Amino acid sequence: MNWAFSAETAPPCVVGFMILLPEPIPIPQKATWFAPTDEPAPELAGALHVPTPGADPIEMDEAGRNFVSMRFWQMVDNSVAPFAGESELLRLAFDAMHPGKGDDSDGPNLYEKVAEDIAADERYRTVVEAITFNSVEPTDVTPIDRCLDALLKFHRAYRVMARTPLAELTVKRLFPMAFAFTRKVDEDAVTPIGLLMLDGTWPGMTGNTSEIDQGLFDQVAQIQRRLDGLDPLTRFMECRTDAAYALHGIGSYRDAVIHFGIACEVLFDSILGMLMWEEGLRVDAAAEVFSTPITTRIKTQFHPRLKGTWKLDAGELGEWSAKVAEVRNRVVHAGYSPTRDEAVAAEMAADGLRLFISNKLAAAGKRYPYTGFTLFGEGAVPKGIPTLNSAARKWLAANRGQLASMQEDHRVWREAVNAAVVRRVRS
Repeated sequence: MNWAFSAETAPPCVVGFMILLPEPIPIPQKATWFAPTDEPAPELAGALHVPTPGADPIEMDEAGRNFVSMRFWQMVDNSVAPFAGESELLRLAFDAMHPGKGDDSDGPNLYEKVAEDIAADERYRTVVEAITFNSVEPTDVTPIDRCLDALLKFHRAYRVMARTPLAELTVKRLFPMAFAFTRKVDEDAVTPIGLLMLDGTWPGMTGNTSEIDQGLFDQVAQIQRRLDGLDPLTRFMECRTDAAYALHGIGSYRDAVIHFGIACEVLFDSILGMLMWEEGLRVDAAAEVFSTPITTRIKTQFHPRLKGTWKLDAGELGEWSAKVAEVRNRVVHAGYSPTRDEAVAAEMAADGLRLFISNKLAAAGKRYPYTGFTLFGEGAVPKGIPTLNSAARKWLAANRGQLASMQEDHRVWREAVNAAVVRRVRS
């Protein structure tokens, strides 16, 4: 995140940010949270930190490590204009926490109400004051990133204990501006700096930046029919869309990895099921296959049908195994929180898998023309993109009138297979 907006933040100094949360969290007014970091800050060795006036000081360790200290403020919000009103809340919260000389400390701007005392019909928002130290010691972590990291870790723990379920907090879900301030190490007075843009955008805050395309709109009905018809590619793209929104929209890397994992497994199973149906495989035989682990199905069921190498330790399948499946399993089974780099790698591996399977299916058009048509359609595509081969197109010309009934037959068959798998699991 960029950090070079004011000469007043030159080290050594204390830097603070007023950050507005997307949903209020009902914790006591002025509650404080202190989190030391592993970053060296020799100026702080043995120093005392007072998180809020009147509170007991916190003695910093002798090694001199940096820290993040947070205070929480509940602000009554009567605004009607979302962006302007929320920007004003940041300023009011700063004024409340740092009253100037002559200010009435009991005045209405301080909103002296803990969350539990706010009336049920009053809207309130939670503003977090996060402060840290800008040391002369070189570091790759900027003050704003350090504070955001501590805030996300606090919120992750808070969600576990919250009475009301909350969405995961990510930087992109925060109000996109923070109010920054600073103070000298040996002074109490703070100096306001102004608003700082955070990276990313807040969902719902921006206008429609996509080009309005009538042709794209007209395709919606077709996509809906393909989804209803258990089309492998469209089902994959639906799950990939969920993953892309989690990754690039709200920055939830855990959800992104999970949805990329779902997308890939949907692609594997839907393609395999359609190949089996096109072969005329019995429901009970297909159910037996789908009752085995997915890795077993990949290693034993695809090569006889689509040829090529289907090992899980090399190529596109190796990428899927290492960067999607393994990370997804850590998330699901161990509660792991992946990094953005891991989520981006999962996205690339999922797209590589789709291309790998598409190429194999395009080459098998003579044996599996219906599956190929369902996946590719029949429109022209740029050179190098997998599409129907000549054998599949010849089959399509002779069977076009039967496509609707084939789609229905496949749907009924697949539902019967799914039901048979459930019975096998329960028996």
